Amino acid sequence: MSIDQKSKIRFTIYCQSFLQIKELTKLEKFFAPILEKKNNFRESSFSKLKKAVSELKLNKPSQIISVTGTNGKGSTLEILSQVLSNNNYKVGLFTSPHLIKFNERIKINNRAVSDKEIIETFKKLENLSDYKSFNFFQLLALACFVIFSNRTLDIWLLEVGLGGRLDPVNCFDADVSVITKIALDHEEILGKGRENIGKEKAGIIRSDQVFIYGEGLIPNSVKKVVDKLNPNFYKVDNSSLELENFHNNSVGIAKKILDVKFKEINSLNEIKKLKGNLNYGRCHKLRKNFIVDASHNNDSVKNLQKFISNNHSNSQIIAIFTCNDLKKIEDLCMPMMDIVDEWYVPDLDSNRVKSSSLINKYLLSKGKIVNLGYDLSQLKEKIDKQEKNSLYVAFGSFILMGKIYESYDFQI
Repeated sequence: MSIDQKSKIRFTIYCQSFLQIKELTKLEKFFAPILEKKNNFRESSFSKLKKAVSELKLNKPSQIISVTGTNGKGSTLEILSQVLSNNNYKVGLFTSPHLIKFNERIKINNRAVSDKEIIETFKKLENLSDYKSFNFFQLLALACFVIFSNRTLDIWLLEVGLGGRLDPVNCFDADVSVITKIALDHEEILGKGRENIGKEKAGIIRSDQVFIYGEGLIPNSVKKVVDKLNPNFYKVDNSSLELENFHNNSVGIAKKILDVKFKEINSLNEIKKLKGNLNYGRCHKLRKNFIVDASHNNDSVKNLQKFISNNHSNSQIIAIFTCNDLKKIEDLCMPMMDIVDEWYVPDLDSNRVKSSSLINKYLLSKGKIVNLGYDLSQLKEKIDKQEKNSLYVAFGSFILMGKIYESYDFQI
């Protein structure tokens, strides 16, 4: 696969959940032409990003925390943002993708910034010497950095979009760098296998700074970087946590960061206070009989399957599923095959997800019960009837999650 083909795929991944509603907002109309800009996943592009950061003369905070990993990035940062904000720190949070509104990606003390501020900041970026060479996600990251800089914050919490080494977030020497977990995802961009993926993600590690690795075995490619740079290294062991939570890996990592860098905070007590606020899009019980989960790769679906098996073994499981057009259907469906009794595959009218007919064909070929011809509004009616002993589980795509939240007028 050529560099240009890889760039196109990566660009699609970044923007997969951007335009989720038919009537565009003012912000989405503004972004429409920018979304067409070609992606560059190259060393030269990253060099231009670093140059742009220098040109912007940013007011950097006292702490920058950068997080990469296959799963759990957003959850880890959301926990940190809430705990630190609750303890009087001024906190900027940058994550992707969004579930309902684009503004969710840039928050200050857990409140999304306005359309006006985002648009005005993007316009100012046009003065950068290499502006025309940057793609949408790169400009988004730069805009976020400017917004945070203008607010004079204490802490920046930054989620890596993909990989790490060439991501805009890596323009900064983070005080804390985190790899939540390394599993197989986006191999068409990052390389085949955990070693190649690990090498890209380990690019955010800095010498003599804190580095935290979460769940699972550490690839040799990451170990080599650790040995070379000698960071203040911590491996999180979730088994020692005194807190039962689906986000055990995220909770463990967030707790370790708080214990190492913010010793004045009673980390466990503060995290316990958050309770239900930890899981929007992650095993989120939207209704008594309806769980919404944004699992969108094989590893995260396995986590979902484990959660359902451990907590709802006596229920009839009814899946609502779709997946991104770049994903393999079997990778996301197989972990759930043995526990799902019925499947629904709504047509989302989006070219960024696989067609319902294609997914239905696959499920039928596996001998599964598939209910055809339902849209989300019809499914909502069925769910709201609260059929006895039935549990609906929606998973597979951020786009699906966003549309479900919209249908329930759920605010994040």
